[in-house]
Amino acid sequence: MPHPSAPQDRADAAVAQVLIARTREQLCEACATASALPSPAAVSARVDGTDLFVITPDAADLSSVGPSQTSVFGIDGRIVSAPWDRRTAPSSASSEHAGIHRAGAGRSAASCAGRIVHAPTPAAALRAIAEPAGFPPADRAHPGSRTSLPSGKVGETHHITDPHHTRSTQ
Repeated sequence: MPHPSAPQDRADAAVAQVLIARTREQLCEACATASALPSPAAVSARVDGTDLFVITPDAADLSSVGPSQTSVFGIDGRIVSAPWDRRTAPSSASSEHAGIHRAGAGRSAASCAGRIVHAPTPAAALRAIAEPAGFPPADRAHPGSRTSLPSGKVGETHHITDPHHTRSTQ
């Protein structure tokens, strides 16, 4: 006899698959408008209502990344779903992205050349990572975006909060 919650479990699994598919599409839509970067980068987005995130492969030109090239990870860092195309390797920065998502630091994160940023949207994270110093100009800064720079100090984070481009260390 089936477990009484089996239909609900199947329904929950179906909803999760739809949310994952939407997140993959939204992530790739943000990447489609991204500028080419000087070195490989990856961007990730949290799947609403779950402990999962979708991440792109490491690529200098994220505009060509499609949903079949993305991976799904748990916020604990374990891979849940490898890229469907079976040719693309998951991002080498997936554990750093897992840490950002596990900490609840932002819905999206991007990494490039040893830096990682977190922001409310994939597009904001991509804009921040594209800037040479990790700080977008005031007219492009998104409130709530954070950039972690390799400064030698563990836990140093710079927070972009105002339109005058003030940098504060937390």
